[in-house]
Amino acid sequence: SAPPRPPPPSSRATARRIVALQPPDPPIEPPKQPLPTFCWRNLLILAANPAATVPVPLIAWMCKIQLGGPAFSIAPSEWILSAQLVAPLLALSLLPLEKIPRLSSLSEVTRASKTISLYAFGTRLAPLRTLVAGTILAASAAVFEELAFRGALMGATQKLLAVCSLSPRLAVGGAICTQALVFGVLHSYTASRAYFIAATVAGAAFGGAFAWSRNLAVPVLMHFVLDLVAFGFCHVQVSRASE
Repeated sequence: SAPPRPPPPSSRATARRIVALQPPDPPIEPPKQPLPTFCWRNLLILAANPAATVPVPLIAWMCKIQLGGPAFSIAPSEWILSAQLVAPLLALSLLPLEKIPRLSSLSEVTRASKTISLYAFGTRLAPLRTLVAGTILAASAAVFEELAFRGALMGATQKLLAVCSLSPRLAVGGAICTQALVFGVLHSYTASRAYFIAATVAGAAFGGAFAWSRNLAVPVLMHFVLDLVAFGFCHVQVSRASE
């Protein structure tokens, strides 16, 4: 007699075989968006953002706080002093520290800076236009942020701590730490604490320069030079990557 035939496969087994034989669906790629291009309107919007801090120094000025410091001056000697004080910050910002394993999170700071540069200056390398646009952007951040954080916040904190019977050195140290932490929190542009730490260090350096020179023009010039060099450096990197 003929051997018994195997039972016919169930409908579920047949469906599984059919699905297994079908080629997988190709992955769905997100639509490609064009890279941002330079626009003066976008640049002016970015430059106007630091102006949102104007109420802070305005309130401090109404409370009779010396925003510019007791020795405010814009003499050439202050420019030389600012260049000397900002040199270590420039070295730290331009060195590839993110290649060190323990400092790899600093790559987020570089990525965030490149993103700002991308939307501010576009992808096409234009040195002269970037110099003018970067000067506007750096000047806005330097003037408004230094008035708010070093002139107003640091001055008000130092005055408040002095009222609390702290010694002048402790009052100055507490004011520097307070404004640096607030400056770092408001500049936390990344998911990790990398940008917060970097901005806090910069805020402490600006505050220390203001306390030592007693002249707000010194941290303003330091802030301006640091931002202008960083913007230009990032713009070159972004334009090369976009090519």
